[in-house]
Amino acid sequence: NIQNLMREAQKMQKNLQIAHIEYSITTKSLDIFTIGCDGHCTGCCNPEIKSWDLKGLSVFEVLDKVMELNSRYNNLIERVIVVGGDPVDAYSKYPFDMKTLLKGIKSITGKPLYLFTRQGLPLIPQDLKDLVDYIKSGEYKPELTCDDNMQYGIKLAIGHSRKSFMKV
Repeated sequence: NIQNLMREAQKMQKNLQIAHIEYSITTKSLDIFTIGCDGHCTGCCNPEIKSWDLKGLSVFEVLDKVMELNSRYNNLIERVIVVGGDPVDAYSKYPFDMKTLLKGIKSITGKPLYLFTRQGLPLIPQDLKDLVDYIKSGEYKPELTCDDNMQYGIKLAIGHSRKSFMKV
């Protein structure tokens, strides 16, 4: 239950760091940005949060903020998107923290949980896949930029194959 998750999150050291959490009116989503990425994508969408040395919000602070925003905007939130940095890289460094974060978000909001990563689907651990509802995978490639790729309620910036965004 959420009380147990919050107690666990509060006990954690500040390992997994979250750069920012916001409500996006465009996608009707609560967006959570993890810190840290080991990739080198051309046209990276968030290069300022790639470094693992940055300090941000702890899992406990983020879950507390999710509770606040969910109670205030629940009828406006259709989904929660976890992006980065790279959440899969964050999971490989801090698996317990990332699991606690994702379970907490799901428990608090009850909304579909989307994970955006540069990793290919075969490289994403099954136990991480089991915690989310949708995964958008693969590097951003500027040469594939398009304006008409809607999948699962999200407008994607690139025209990857349909296999790059899937319901898990």
